[in-house]
Amino acid sequence: MMKKKISILLTMFTLFAFLTSTNALAHEMYFTQSGSTITTLPLRWTPKNTTTGRLKVLINKQSLTGSWATYFEDARTAWHSSSVPGEFTTTTTTPVPNTYMVTTTQQYWDAMYPDGPFSETLGVTELYDTNGSAINSYATANASTKQIKGANIYLNPSPSSTTAFTYRFTMSHELGHVLALGHSHLPQYSPANTSTDPSIMSYDYFGLGLSYSPQTHEVNDVKNMYGY
Repeated sequence: MMKKKISILLTMFTLFAFLTSTNALAHEMYFTQSGSTITTLPLRWTPKNTTTGRLKVLINKQSLTGSWATYFEDARTAWHSSSVPGEFTTTTTTPVPNTYMVTTTQQYWDAMYPDGPFSETLGVTELYDTNGSAINSYATANASTKQIKGANIYLNPSPSSTTAFTYRFTMSHELGHVLALGHSHLPQYSPANTSTDPSIMSYDYFGLGLSYSPQTHEVNDVKNMYGY
């Protein structure tokens, strides 16, 4: 999920990250906390290119509209051309897509992801396991097969910020969730330092407006998580 906070709060959270963060790798999407102990719940994709051995993300983008459609290729290329061992390609029917990206209707978005008093949701990724069950919470992740076979990315039809960077970063961030990468800014879960360990899975890094491309943090996370 990608959220955007109002600027004054974002500045405060960014400062907090600078003061408390350490380098960290392999942030999972779902985890539990007991005191200072974090217990993760790993989720993993199974499909790989039999020739290259790289992860295969086959994206159907036909339901993207407006600026999401305009800037989609930038986000896709950022991942596909990175050092992450994955292939991010578009398809419609052959080969069969395993990831669908959708600009929702306003009615759906307002009902499912209403704005908070100081934030709005820009994008949401829902994973599906090998039984076809949706994974969108710790409970559903825990009940799943833990093996991912598909994903849907839902995007806000009317974000308050309409900069190219917002669209590109949000889609790039959500594509990270497709690979089961978790948020890297959470203070209780070894947050990544935005200056020494930049990460596009961090809300704090988004606030700096520097890059929407996968960073070394993401490259290492994927390699560690999938055994490359």
